[in-house]
Amino acid sequence: MSKILVAYDGSESAKRALTEAARIADGAPVSVVSVARPLPRFGRAAEMVVPEEVAEREHELEEAGSILAEAGIKATIVERKGDPAERIVDEAEREGADLIIMGTRGLGSGKRLLVGSVGDAVLRRAPCKVLVVP
Repeated sequence: MSKILVAYDGSESAKRALTEAARIADGAPVSVVSVARPLPRFGRAAEMVVPEEVAEREHELEEAGSILAEAGIKATIVERKGDPAERIVDEAEREGADLIIMGTRGLGSGKRLLVGSVGDAVLRRAPCKVLVVP
């Protein structure tokens, strides 16, 4: 394994994904990406992200960095804004990741059909292997 990217949203399954990354890294560089989702746009309105959303993602990334540091791993922290699945895939491509590790929030099939799933979208578009941790 030469490069691992962990998608992190602060959920319990994302924390388990970090733990899995620490377990299998074996010296490989680890990056952690968190994505602030913008508000829905209407017409030609500019894309906007609520400052509280950005602050929450910053807090999550700080937490992720601490979790990995406790495991002896110095991670690269990446903060993005936009569609989470697109930004995760973009970051994996940019970094040349061999593996994306992410949690799943466990949406039921009905809700997943209505709102979609970041994990499903990443699985369809990823340029590398994807490990989804429940």
